[in-house]
Amino acid sequence: MPVITISKEFASGGLEIAQKLAKVLNVDYFDKQIVEQVAAQAKVSTDNVLDYEAERHISLRAYLSRVIDYDFLKQEKKDEPEEFPEETTYDDRKKIPFALGSQGWIDSDIYREMIVRVITSLGQRQHILIVGRGGQCILQDNPNTIHIRIVGAFEDRVKRTMGENLSLNESQAVKLVKEMDKKSHDYIQYYFKKDWADPLNYNVVCNTSRVPADTAISWLSGLALKSLTQP
Repeated sequence: MPVITISKEFASGGLEIAQKLAKVLNVDYFDKQIVEQVAAQAKVSTDNVLDYEAERHISLRAYLSRVIDYDFLKQEKKDEPEEFPEETTYDDRKKIPFALGSQGWIDSDIYREMIVRVITSLGQRQHILIVGRGGQCILQDNPNTIHIRIVGAFEDRVKRTMGENLSLNESQAVKLVKEMDKKSHDYIQYYFKKDWADPLNYNVVCNTSRVPADTAISWLSGLALKSLTQP
């Protein structure tokens, strides 16, 4: 079974397709599990990595993370001497994972290295499906890998967003879809210097506004199974 990566537009139904496709093909599914592995290697909590991802690494928070571990400084000290630990230079942080006391460290460089390391390792396995986090970029030259993109018409994605979040009105849903699209675009551009929406980054692009989810799953599973018979 080939390695499968799935990139999805927000509210396109791509998450549902990815989950069901993994079940149909009986392959291991990796999404938030990637975050857990990154957190373990960087010696930080999963929540820290998720929080960092939410910032998409281009805000003031990401800039400050290159200078000080301000999350560490905000935490209450427990059973520690009153004075601060000895100052650490920036060059010392080249050691990964960086440790200050008992705390790990996460910044843009470390996050990218860990994401690349984890997904590259996953790419060496079989029977695996990877959702998001630049898998299509990291494994672009990986043999026996299928890169899938799930998209949908903007108005359909707005309707889906409103249906899944009943507290949102149409203008709020429009704003949310645009913001999430921008974050995904910026993530891929920032880390991999690629256009998230470029169809040339994928083997197949599936438009859920034209193809029902069940049909898409049937087609994509057939594509994956057919690849097994090819030399």
